[in-house]
Amino acid sequence: MKTRIIQKILFVSVLCCLASASCQSQDWMFCVHAVEKSAKMPALSCFIPTFAGFHFRNDFGMKEMMFANVVSNINLRKNILLIAVNHYGYVNYGDFKLTAGYGRNFGDRFAMTARIFYLMAHARGYPPRHSLCADFAFACKVSPKLLLDASVYNPFLLHYGVTGQEVMPLEFAVGCTYMPLRKLLLSLTMLKSLPGAWEVTGRFMTHPITPLLLAADCSNNYLGVYIGLIYKKFLVSVQAKWYYRISVSPEIGGGWFDAPKL
Repeated sequence: MKTRIIQKILFVSVLCCLASASCQSQDWMFCVHAVEKSAKMPALSCFIPTFAGFHFRNDFGMKEMMFANVVSNINLRKNILLIAVNHYGYVNYGDFKLTAGYGRNFGDRFAMTARIFYLMAHARGYPPRHSLCADFAFACKVSPKLLLDASVYNPFLLHYGVTGQEVMPLEFAVGCTYMPLRKLLLSLTMLKSLPGAWEVTGRFMTHPITPLLLAADCSNNYLGVYIGLIYKKFLVSVQAKWYYRISVSPEIGGGWFDAPKL
């Protein structure tokens, strides 16, 4: 009798642990996915805790096409401060961007963000070009498993150099995130740039075991793979995108999330 009671207690305990781990898996997947999309779709960040991270990318193995990014989103009781600094290029020429924004989560169902960008393009032998831009984004939780989001970049049709002749691109993006299972996340993002063509990207993400996150991206421009390792509240990731007509762009990243331990 005592043996059966002990077995039942152990069985219930294991089920509780698995249920807790599954719930945390869903949280981690959504957190990582939101950060990965935050550059174009920042409203998703309103539904996750405070985080800070970095990314380094080398496009096509060329030293002239290096990307470095440091980002931090601070969640203060449904008020979100968005801060990011990045640079693309290298010492002789490149683009520097400083981002500052504010987001608000309304009732855990609807969120919106507004960001301002300071852009500085530099090239050796030429004076730097300074520009300002803005974007707005929205996100809505249709259900616990389904979230829709949208954003518009440069809605005011601002010019490079503020008073220059060339208008910065106007960009629209819409997306959806669906989590049919606790360890599975699916997403679809459609981005349109004017001038420019549509880019449609689908993502499959899973959390098979506690420290490991796996994802695959399929776009009309590239194929991508993502591997992440989680330790307590920290994440380290490696990924690569193969652009069909050009080459491979490897990337490494990391970050800290104010999220539950796994």
